[in-house]
Amino acid sequence: MMPGSLAFRSVGRQVGSHVDTFGDADPNEPVRISIPVTAHVSFAEVLTLLVTTPGVCLTYADLVRDDVVRDSVRFALISTDLLCLGQPSEHVMAVYRGDVPGSRALSFEYLQCLGSAITRVFGLEAAL
Repeated sequence: MMPGSLAFRSVGRQVGSHVDTFGDADPNEPVRISIPVTAHVSFAEVLTLLVTTPGVCLTYADLVRDDVVRDSVRFALISTDLLCLGQPSEHVMAVYRGDVPGSRALSFEYLQCLGSAITRVFGLEAAL
């Protein structure tokens, strides 16, 4: 499985004009810009991001909400080193296919529901 690849656009904009801020800008702090990034990830990598990223905890009820699934993937993408997804993705897909038994933290049933949500939200299908 190939690691995710990133495509950077060189256009930036100041964050202050596009986000809510509390108080006035601090003149002693550096100016921050927003840099859009496009990540190219496979079904297995999205599945892995959603089950291995600390801070992402989707319940069965969350899986029916497209916006929650989308936001969780965004959070996982900015919180994870995409170059390290290869080996974990192989294990997660083995559990997803039923080739190895799941565990309490990574159940076959949950992965199947998560996989259905990924297909519905992003149009990606598992390559079995």
